[in-house]
Amino acid sequence: MAGPELVIGQDNRVQITNTADYPWRVHASLLITARDGSRWIGTGWFVGRHTLATAGHCVYIKNSGIAARDGWVQSIQVMPGRNAATLPYGSVTSSNLRTVNAWANDGNHEYDYGAIILSTDLGAQTGWFGIGAYTDATLNGSTVNISGYPGDKPGGTQWYHSDAVSSVGPRKVFYVVDSAGGQSGSAVYRVDNGARYGVAVHAYGGSTSNSGTRITQEVFNNLVAWSA
Repeated sequence: MAGPELVIGQDNRVQITNTADYPWRVHASLLITARDGSRWIGTGWFVGRHTLATAGHCVYIKNSGIAARDGWVQSIQVMPGRNAATLPYGSVTSSNLRTVNAWANDGNHEYDYGAIILSTDLGAQTGWFGIGAYTDATLNGSTVNISGYPGDKPGGTQWYHSDAVSSVGPRKVFYVVDSAGGQSGSAVYRVDNGARYGVAVHAYGGSTSNSGTRITQEVFNNLVAWSA
């Protein structure tokens, strides 16, 4: 559904086993049923009591090469803090999804973000991350973190890595944090005075860096509105 996220050099990801604890329980394993019935995996993270941020291509498939697959996915099963077969917060399935026209209509990678709206306030149990539209100067060279549910590890297990931001663009953040397919939609977050703030939504890989859709003021405003 998107360019593969990559391990840059040696794989430095570590498995998280205490996934029922904060902050790991904020991250959710996603089982995505596409319009054609095919199934995919992804990651989301709570930004409010009933709202998770994720990649746009997790909620709306674009340019897959299979016409019957493209478009809004049928449903997404959300499993916060999953650890293989253990679901400490159960699961909720939602078809109430959000993205922006620049992704759904145009497939513009710089707008590859979206949200999942739950029918319950499950986020009140897990907690959530803040979000921040930071300046270039603050982001460049800063340490960011990614935890999610990659497809190259045992199914439903959560893996974490942190490293530096290598560069920023107006709508993208680039970093050398290791990841793999299935981690699309993960929070790219920084720790600021002990609190965690998402600065991008992880989405893509490259030969020397991975990247996510930057939380600009526009993205911030949409995520806040979708969390209302």
